[in-house]
Amino acid sequence: MSENLSKTLFAHKFNVQETSTIIPNSLTKKNLNLDDVIMDGEEQNGWYRLLKFMLWSWQGLDLIDCYDVLSHISASTNKRSDEDILDSVIGFRPGNWSYEWTQQGMLYQKQANEFAKQGQREKAKQAYYCASQFYSVASYPNLKGDELSIQAQVLAFNSYRESFKFNDHYLLKEIKVPFQGKEVTCYLHLPHTETIHPVVIVSGGIDTLQCELLPLFEKDLAPAGIAMLTVDLPGIGFSSHVKLEQNSSNLHQAIIHYLKNVPWVDHDRISLMGMRFGGNVATRLAFLEPKTVKSVVCVGAAVGSIFDKLDNFKKLPPMLLDCIASRMQVNNSSVERLYQHCVPFSLIKQGLLARKRIDTPLLSIGHKDDIICNEQDLRLIARASREGESHIIDKPPIFESYLNSLSYSAQWLTRHLAE
Repeated sequence: MSENLSKTLFAHKFNVQETSTIIPNSLTKKNLNLDDVIMDGEEQNGWYRLLKFMLWSWQGLDLIDCYDVLSHISASTNKRSDEDILDSVIGFRPGNWSYEWTQQGMLYQKQANEFAKQGQREKAKQAYYCASQFYSVASYPNLKGDELSIQAQVLAFNSYRESFKFNDHYLLKEIKVPFQGKEVTCYLHLPHTETIHPVVIVSGGIDTLQCELLPLFEKDLAPAGIAMLTVDLPGIGFSSHVKLEQNSSNLHQAIIHYLKNVPWVDHDRISLMGMRFGGNVATRLAFLEPKTVKSVVCVGAAVGSIFDKLDNFKKLPPMLLDCIASRMQVNNSSVERLYQHCVPFSLIKQGLLARKRIDTPLLSIGHKDDIICNEQDLRLIARASREGESHIIDKPPIFESYLNSLSYSAQWLTRHLAE
């Protein structure tokens, strides 16, 4: 990949709109630490974005690099759209979120290019992968109309694909699924191509790009001989043209049926795994596609309580409210207004959860005090299946328990895919 790509993409970008101002909102865009989210330390005073240290570490980023980038952002004297918000520096210049994370990505990309020239394939693979993750964070939270974010996404996906050119263990295939007159690109990760594999379709939350999910495949799914197909949720990444709405599982449903055309996977052994809003989609499809979906894992799934009470919805951080508005193509993230748009996402109000039990096995994972998916939601998902199970994390360290639960979920999926 050309080292000049990022320079070309970001040339003369001083007058672009600053991320936190893209979605209008009458309230402050600064985190207020009203409540905990699923991981400790995500909400920090003085920042607009959630700082996902533990998740970034899981993705393979060096936290020393992350703290270094954040220190450059916080120390910047360049003009901010809100002087009380550290990550609101205007323009692609020192101190701007996209600028600083992109610089770090470029360092790894340069290293990767050198390793590639020297024939050091393993080091090139790792450096390209790290570059992709820094570029991905540079694009975060991926709001529609955020020019710098969109360009960082291009770099993230390019470096991600580049890393697999040097991967001597696993393969990456691009699957282009026709949907609503366009194509949605999904990444199919394969342990090998000697046999067909059971496959898990994985989606993260509304602030997650599909190139951020590789550790789940490398650490848990691939060793069990399971392929992983990643999909961006509607409104983000390769699905940015798709509107997030009540029936947004239609995209994943189309992908499930399209897999019949894909030669490397076993069409009779398809499972789903979803985090946050991705968990909403996955749970919904367990009801809508009982003959096709073998099992479903939901992690901190937004299925009930967050949509059933305005007081719960009000606890969401400003950045997540903006993400929801962006994915739904709503032009304002006022809590009250946005809540009315989101109520139909409740799987209880849709008449699915708490009404009937299904045969498709469901595993729900989460933290009991999580504002997006509390203990009641976790138990509700498990009770909806005759083979339901919940893993409820109630003691620190939360993230370590969360990772252990992910490993357990891979074993759980393996067991059900083998049946």
